[in-house]
Amino acid sequence: MNLIDTPVAIEKCRIFERLRSSNPARLFVLGRNKYAKSIAHNFDVEGFVDDYTDEQKYMGKSIIRMSSLPSDCVVVSCVVDARPLTAIDRLHAGTATRVLDYFTLLRLAPELFEQVDYCANNRSDILANLQSYQWVYDNLADEDSKISFSKVVQFRYSFDLDFMRGFSLRTAHQYFEEFVKIGNGEVFVDGGAYDGQTTLDFSSKAKNYQQIYCFEPAPEMIQISKHKLGHLKNIQFIQKGLFSREGSIKFDATAGSASRISDVGATQIKLTTLDKEVTEPISMIKLDIEGAEFDAINGAVDLRWTPKIGPEAKR
Repeated sequence: MNLIDTPVAIEKCRIFERLRSSNPARLFVLGRNKYAKSIAHNFDVEGFVDDYTDEQKYMGKSIIRMSSLPSDCVVVSCVVDARPLTAIDRLHAGTATRVLDYFTLLRLAPELFEQVDYCANNRSDILANLQSYQWVYDNLADEDSKISFSKVVQFRYSFDLDFMRGFSLRTAHQYFEEFVKIGNGEVFVDGGAYDGQTTLDFSSKAKNYQQIYCFEPAPEMIQISKHKLGHLKNIQFIQKGLFSREGSIKFDATAGSASRISDVGATQIKLTTLDKEVTEPISMIKLDIEGAEFDAINGAVDLRWTPKIGPEAKR
């Protein structure tokens, strides 16, 4: 797996330099988030683009529809999470002729702009742990997995969005893609069960499963899960968070499905490990525990089998 420092296209460099010149182009920003604010702190933004709001102003500037973009402007897309390439392609398909993505700004002037949360320090981490990344790559079982892994690492190393071409966001299939083979006698762990929907989806695909373990620390959500899944056989509900150790910790339960372990959380939850709770061979593990996935895996050091693991997808 060779890391590539791809150059920024000359035309994108020219657009960026025009924005920094004494006679800058008219600038519009797609999106309203902290990255859009970061651009507005560095450049004179004429307006913001948002097709999904009735609000008319943001940061004192007009909010317009994408279809209303003037053809002579520059547009910077601050869509960084869910579908950044879709946003770029929509802009190119419309009236905009000069388009930049936020990752390109970070490549050209990282000192000026807010780092993208899920990419912060990625490059230094990859360089510091290159042997570990290579080990993962070498141990993937098939060529498709190696290609996918390599492209994601290349994107997080270079911030070149073109490496993400070919991927799609399909939240309804995020744990049960076609290549995940589900057979008879599955032992399924739902780490971060929330309202039980993932377990319900699993049960519809694995008619002859052996056992299900649902881990959910929030008391109100575990009750919802029990109500939704009460008709299923061989299911165990464990009102604890999966972690690398047993004990208790503060938990922020105010963010719905994004609730997480937090130093400022108002709720105290119990923690446990997979090694403590499950003694039989697990065939499939789903983890959606908002950043504690690595800790949960470290709490399964006695796993001698090779389960399918479906951590939450972060585009």
